[in-house]
Amino acid sequence: MALAYGNEVVADAFPAELEFNSPSVAMLARRFAQSARCQILDLGAPAEANVAFFADAACRIYVEDLFRYLIAPREKLESTDSEDQEMAVANALAFEGSARFDLVLAWDLFTYMDFKAVELVMARVARCCHAGTLLFLTLPTDGTIASVPARICMDRSGHLRYRRPAGVRDMPNPRLSPTALQKMMPGFRLLHSFLVGERMQEFLFSFA
Repeated sequence: MALAYGNEVVADAFPAELEFNSPSVAMLARRFAQSARCQILDLGAPAEANVAFFADAACRIYVEDLFRYLIAPREKLESTDSEDQEMAVANALAFEGSARFDLVLAWDLFTYMDFKAVELVMARVARCCHAGTLLFLTLPTDGTIASVPARICMDRSGHLRYRRPAGVRDMPNPRLSPTALQKMMPGFRLLHSFLVGERMQEFLFSFA
């Protein structure tokens, strides 16, 4: 198991709130159980539980904390200059161009990004994908969401734990549709969509 993360690990201080039975997580557990070799891109904050999920597989995991290094410092991301936006994305995604991902974990991060930002991120990610690369993401279904992303963790029993940060304000939920998501992610097609726990929708996409 190799964990490639170029910055310090931030402790998981989010209080546990919700736990779901996740069909997508169960599928991923079967797909990557004792996998001979695989490469995984985690776009969320580092979480020990998600590293442990792949402990029985010979996986290299690239952790790129999109919220911390791209979404939270929004100046370049919101610039109308396309070169500024592209540079911000390139700086946030530090994985080498030779990486070939079998799985991308996007969690609920696209909820906090505009169309152009997701497009730029996924254009860079797609260059390191191959036919059959999976992308997993979640969308909350409530009318409002926390103003910063939840910490979402998987376990091999097929559960998804959703941890909301304490003491943050709420904001309106943009309620992204599967059609909107596919438009932002050229090359990815929806495989499965599940409503879990009546408060979360999860998606598995595949790269063609």
